[in-house]
Amino acid sequence: MKAADGVKCFIVGIKPDNADPVLRAYGVGSGLIVFAIPELGILFRCRAEGEPVDLEFGAMFALLKFIKSKLADHKIKKLHLFSSNPEFVFSFTGNTRHLRPGTERMKMLAEFNRHFQMAVSFIDAIKNQALVSPADYPSLPKSRSIKLPTDIFDSSEPRFEPLRKGPKLS
Repeated sequence: MKAADGVKCFIVGIKPDNADPVLRAYGVGSGLIVFAIPELGILFRCRAEGEPVDLEFGAMFALLKFIKSKLADHKIKKLHLFSSNPEFVFSFTGNTRHLRPGTERMKMLAEFNRHFQMAVSFIDAIKNQALVSPADYPSLPKSRSIKLPTDIFDSSEPRFEPLRKGPKLS
């Protein structure tokens, strides 16, 4: 992490066009909010309902609340948020319909601005690390490692175990 850039965070709100009708019948949200903090090995996904830009704001506020409450001991003060939704990114350019003065969204943003210095940037979807499969994500931050014992096997001389008869199955 470069201190000047802040912690890189990636957000995305996904609303698939073809939501599963069975899940919809049970009232399960057809969209997703996702955030990722690759430097810390964090990837969060949650079902949600809303339009893509609203889901994107939901992902951002979920990320900010997570950092403030769960990562307080990391003393994170600067954030660089990356999104692949141009409407979301351009909503920070001035008095837009998504961030009107006096709205609940603007009040929440003002509250988080007291705790964090933030920058919002556009990133191509192919580079948005919030869209990475959880299977491809590291489970530990780069700063952590697991020391694997190297002396488990004595490779100087091979060992062969004799075959043992198993139980009779008939």
